[in-house]
Amino acid sequence: MFATLPSGFPKLQAAVLRMDTVGVTKPPPIDAIGKRLRKSYALARTRDYGGLSFGEIRKLPYAYWLPPERPLSEIDGPLVSRYWSESLLNALSSGPRRTKRWLNPLFFTYCEFFNAEDEAFLEFADRLVKVLHRGEGAFADRLHKLHRDVAFFIPALAPRRLAETLLNHPHRLDEAFEAYLLWPQFVDTLLGKAAFAAALSLGEARLSDWAVIARLLDWERRFGARVAQTQHRVRFADALLTPWARRAPPDRVKSALVEFFVRVYGDPRMEGNREFRWKGVSPRAMAVLMNWLAGDTLRGFMKVLERTADDIWTYRQKFWMAYYDSGHIQEAWLALGAQALGFARRLKADQHGLGYGRLDGGAAPNQSVLLLKMGSVVFTEWSHNGSLRAYEEGEDDTPALYETSYHGADLRAAVSLDFHDGENQNPELRHMNSAGGTWQRKARDFINEHTGVLLEDRKII
Repeated sequence: MFATLPSGFPKLQAAVLRMDTVGVTKPPPIDAIGKRLRKSYALARTRDYGGLSFGEIRKLPYAYWLPPERPLSEIDGPLVSRYWSESLLNALSSGPRRTKRWLNPLFFTYCEFFNAEDEAFLEFADRLVKVLHRGEGAFADRLHKLHRDVAFFIPALAPRRLAETLLNHPHRLDEAFEAYLLWPQFVDTLLGKAAFAAALSLGEARLSDWAVIARLLDWERRFGARVAQTQHRVRFADALLTPWARRAPPDRVKSALVEFFVRVYGDPRMEGNREFRWKGVSPRAMAVLMNWLAGDTLRGFMKVLERTADDIWTYRQKFWMAYYDSGHIQEAWLALGAQALGFARRLKADQHGLGYGRLDGGAAPNQSVLLLKMGSVVFTEWSHNGSLRAYEEGEDDTPALYETSYHGADLRAAVSLDFHDGENQNPELRHMNSAGGTWQRKARDFINEHTGVLLEDRKII
């Protein structure tokens, strides 16, 4: 007559299981909650903290640190002690759902206020580890695993181990974050910043690996502000550039880093950028990028010569690239004439790190000038029947690199150093007999005399 009673309650059981599911969540507005809680605690202080709601006690970690105010443990010590010894322990023994709700504020607070140098924070982390094993359910298990995998709640170890794990994770960075319950904005927490700093200190061998470089560039894009506007500005540039001080990078690495640094930090050849976002970056790192930009400028000059029909561009290319490939050209800049300027604009050369100014007058429309620095000598290499000139760096008449515009007459007005040992009326060097190597040998001997750099014939002719 009566239907058989169910042996279980599958819908209710499924609902309970969903309550214990573990997904990545972002923290609430901790600062606002913390300020509100401190007002409540102050009002309850005279009543021995009676009348506080379970929620106000559960969220206590959010009020732990509110700089510049003193830590909560110094203001409401009895309440903090009661939280750790009674309230939290009781909650962690009351089932998975309640465990998750009480562990979440601890987890978020640990990430947001991470400070491996602060005694109060170290005590907070130690207490968290000691109570963690009392928690039940999937969320507590995930935190246990996180701690086992990367010593997450040991401040002295967590940044380095977390950095290694995120860099080595086989999947995308967002998947790596999710695997460790880290929300997208975790990168801007104090622990996230400490992990990123640890990644930047892994050493040149690791930081010259393309997979690591690509992961760091991906990581940087996730910050709330670009890295050049953060505390990592100097360390990031030093970490990614100095591994290449003594060796040439693969083309993929060089292209990615040149594009990134010129776009995010600004072109270091511009004085304003050097005094702003590049300030404090090591000379070694700066030299690497300047050298790469010099190479791009040289190659750009050769393309300009090729496209604007300089009949000896191939000889110039071999000569100057020999010095660049040997590591002797430190800086380079272009002053482009009208025809070459139009060509460069069509190529959008400035968007690819090719630095150039304009040659506004005093020259033929098809002429351009390459300015080079080798040692203490600045060279101006003219295209299209123009001569090679050289000047001592720092002299009043020496042409300056990185100007936005030049006038041909001004560039020629400064008297060049003598390429001919007084045997020629004009001190500059004409490009005579390129096929036979006449001008190349003279230029080579001049460079050797003034910089001590000597290249053999087969490299320059």
